[in-house]
Amino acid sequence: MRILVLGGDGYLGWPTALHLSDRGHDVGVLDNFARRSYDDEMGVRSLVPWLARVNIPAPVCGGLPLAGLLAVLHSYGYQPLAFTTTLQVPLQNTFFASIGFAASLTLMRRGGPLVFGFFLLALVVVVCQNLLGGAVAWMLGQHPLMGVLAGSVTMAGGPATGLAFAPLFEQAGVPGAATLAVAAAMALGPNAGLALLGGLDERIGDHHRLHSVRAHLLEQAGDIAGAIAGFEAAAARTANQREQHYLTTRAAHLASGPPDG
Repeated sequence: MRILVLGGDGYLGWPTALHLSDRGHDVGVLDNFARRSYDDEMGVRSLVPWLARVNIPAPVCGGLPLAGLLAVLHSYGYQPLAFTTTLQVPLQNTFFASIGFAASLTLMRRGGPLVFGFFLLALVVVVCQNLLGGAVAWMLGQHPLMGVLAGSVTMAGGPATGLAFAPLFEQAGVPGAATLAVAAAMALGPNAGLALLGGLDERIGDHHRLHSVRAHLLEQAGDIAGAIAGFEAAAARTANQREQHYLTTRAAHLASGPPDG
């Protein structure tokens, strides 16, 4: 069956297209890439640009000012908003369930032995993270599960995974698991990613995606000049006009500096 996925560059559109292709369908993707430019055009991070430079995600950049305002109002006995966690669990489960759509055996077969080798390496690293983390926590007189939470749960899963499992770790005896999860997930930051990219130059070569990823990590690390050069290098190496437009826009946005006010 021939299927056209609208919004194929979105969080759900892309894995859906991969899933349908894996099922044998002839899949096409249509997207205007608007999602990629929303932050730049609207200046989402302009209120707290320093948060972006220390690897704080955009949703947190937007949420912190609101949280601060509500905290001040609450200290004066005024509560304009009341939050509920009624939908937290079903929405959280939907989020994690949708990630599985990105899995594709077809793409793994196309990747060949290198992909399978990377999978085995990642599996070994995950086990080592848990064993080493648990051992270090135990030697420091802490609950061994604290080391597991600071290990593969957050290092491989990220902040969202850590927060999702935090209640279970707290029930098992790890105090402040949610705070620990976020701190551990954000600890390494962009510099660790840049170090890993250093070993890919020989394998990937002068590919535009390598320059683009390096530019994004440099931006997160605060190296604006390096990020601009990286985005410009990526734009010069891709033949896709949409990608060229996005990359040159990113470089121009960084070159112009943060908006006034």
